[in-house]
Amino acid sequence: MRKKAFISVGEVSGDMYGAQLVKRLPEFEWVGITGSNLEKLNVKSIENIENISVVGLTEVIPKYRNIKIALKKAIEELDKGVDLLIVIDFPGFNLKLLKEAKKRGIKTVYFIAPQVWAWGKGRVSKIVENTDLLISIFPFEKNFYKEYIGKNFKFLYLGHPLLDIVKTKETEDSFKNKLGINKSRKIFGLLAGSRESEVKVLLPILLKTASLLHKVEKSLYFVIPSTDNQLKNVLSVVKNFSKLPVKVITKKDFTYPSYEVMEKSVFSLIASGTATLEASIIGKPFALVYKVSPLTFWIGKKLVSVKYLGLPNIISGKEVIKEFLQEDCNPVNLANYSLKVLSNSDIYLELQENLKTVKSKLGEKGTLDRVANAIRKFSKVK
Repeated sequence: MRKKAFISVGEVSGDMYGAQLVKRLPEFEWVGITGSNLEKLNVKSIENIENISVVGLTEVIPKYRNIKIALKKAIEELDKGVDLLIVIDFPGFNLKLLKEAKKRGIKTVYFIAPQVWAWGKGRVSKIVENTDLLISIFPFEKNFYKEYIGKNFKFLYLGHPLLDIVKTKETEDSFKNKLGINKSRKIFGLLAGSRESEVKVLLPILLKTASLLHKVEKSLYFVIPSTDNQLKNVLSVVKNFSKLPVKVITKKDFTYPSYEVMEKSVFSLIASGTATLEASIIGKPFALVYKVSPLTFWIGKKLVSVKYLGLPNIISGKEVIKEFLQEDCNPVNLANYSLKVLSNSDIYLELQENLKTVKSKLGEKGTLDRVANAIRKFSKVK
């Protein structure tokens, strides 16, 4: 009889990582909180991430009831009998779920732990108390857990999974041809994020930026990759920019829409998060954009203990990509910076070299195989 594993993800990147693990661990019967990638692998879904995924503090309020219901459903599933719980990031939800699993004697794995190095050490004790095995994606995280490592808490760093995941299929010509874009045009990427709140706040800013850029540089053609669940919201914003040369693409158009845009673009504007690390691996210049409610940002500044928001900058220990946060994240600033980079080959080449350095710090390929093997070995331990 197969062991039963519960997997809990809270956003698109976690769903992507989770799907890669499920593919590599076919010996388990899977159930969990899922996105489209996990559901395509026939993981039994008790809740879809579309109903619970948020960014920010005040932004969680509209989805609080959904999150509470999802947690109740998850606990009910644990009570039916689960051998292993694997949670991926999404600490506000997953820390509660880990605690409930621990109470029931279920083995627990935290893959891609909360960024305690950014938000202080407050969560470390909770993570350690309720996690049997923590699998990190950053080598420096061990410093925050080394004093806790022992019989009841194991820590592993096995590299970064994005090195296995990030890939493209199209050439620049085939990409443009499929979209009906003239070969002489230059692609400019607009990546506002995969959450509803990000699309509603950031995408209008990015499209206004594109309008300013188009007035100066007519050769630019703007492409927006969208997740299926946000396509309706994306199109509702794009329709207000009917004179702008812009295309919206999804997985129906390309296997890896975001990666194709990142690679084919001369420059991109990308929402803070996993996408900035994906873009760093691809290596084409970009800038980071981020905007949440003023209250969320104010509270965050009080809590955050790192100098930068972007993962590429945190990993490098310096600003290798420009960060446009809150009031600075406006069309004029974004357009001016984009034009500055595109018009100066020295700045452009320096950005590319900096991104190569970021990639080199992420370890070697094969991380997901190593993670799956570690989970397989751990699950057999009595």
